[in-house]
Amino acid sequence: MLKIGGMFCLEKNPPPSGAASSPEGRTLTDKPEGGDRRFCMSGRCAIYYCLLDLMPGDTKRTAYLPAYTCETVVAPYKKAGYRLLFYDVSPENLIPRFDQKVIPDISVLGLCGYYGFSFYDRDFVARCVKSGVTVIQDITHSVFSAGGIETMADYNAGSFRKWMGIASGGIAVKRKGKFGLPLLPAEEEHLRGRLACFAERERVVNRSGGASEERVETLFWETEMRLRSMFDAYASDSPSEEIIGNFPYEDIIRKRRNNYAAILAASPFSAGVKPVFPVLDEGVCPSHMSLYSPDRDAAQEFLARRGIGSTFYWPFHGEAGLDDFPGTRYICDHIYSVPIDQRYTNRDMDLICKALRELGEVQGA
Repeated sequence: MLKIGGMFCLEKNPPPSGAASSPEGRTLTDKPEGGDRRFCMSGRCAIYYCLLDLMPGDTKRTAYLPAYTCETVVAPYKKAGYRLLFYDVSPENLIPRFDQKVIPDISVLGLCGYYGFSFYDRDFVARCVKSGVTVIQDITHSVFSAGGIETMADYNAGSFRKWMGIASGGIAVKRKGKFGLPLLPAEEEHLRGRLACFAERERVVNRSGGASEERVETLFWETEMRLRSMFDAYASDSPSEEIIGNFPYEDIIRKRRNNYAAILAASPFSAGVKPVFPVLDEGVCPSHMSLYSPDRDAAQEFLARRGIGSTFYWPFHGEAGLDDFPGTRYICDHIYSVPIDQRYTNRDMDLICKALRELGEVQGA
């Protein structure tokens, strides 16, 4: 069993605490003033729901998306029949490389921050808005960072599942006006798969006989691959909505920032281990500590042998030629992330730093 890393267990529904507020100073269960909010079964369901709302008035149906993104983000646009154009992303601070010349050709700008950090050009976003381009922001990584929810966007959509153990994590926000379509009821087989995965993870954490991380992975991917083939505008389930409404977000923001800051202060970095974001700005809530190493696969194996799980977000989605996006190619070849979330202590961060120093000695040689 990995000492650090792995899936969350299902959250125990916390009592109402008054702390379930976003960096905007409003609770996440509130609708934006003059707008609408719906909870969905997953992030891809939420993005698709926003597209269904937009499509009746969008005759051009051409989207401009980051080349460095998850298949989860691309899939709703494909399902909705959008033509896809992509922009590259710089390895330094994961800054989008927008092309001004595409603005007349697109009807949607897909926008996001990465791992809690948002460095996109807001002047470009404003020019898109002025030109009548609809902005859909994926807030999966930035939802708890100050400024991480773009108010110029027409829609904010994403998932809470990188932040907590929850069966249905999708959220869809329309900033002006109401959604025109009802959501479909939550899909019960998907929920059963998610809950079975959480139950097995709980058994692993409790060292129950016969439980295994391999079984957790199997259950997760069986459920995930089924979702990829059958997703639609599905609603969340009531227990998940209760968790979202009552979760102590201020606490997890504080813990994640403290853990990230502890690694930065220890500075276990080298030519073989480089932080993607070397500065933790005020108000940023990081999802992970993301790193570059010359040989990512070997780096992940090295850390795993020392009891530290890591994750590669994301394999290239394959919807364009990767040679046309050199920044994205570098990112996809070298990036990986270690956990700094609310489950972990200062001692855990010390163990991560020790392993990263040892890794640097190997890969920086």
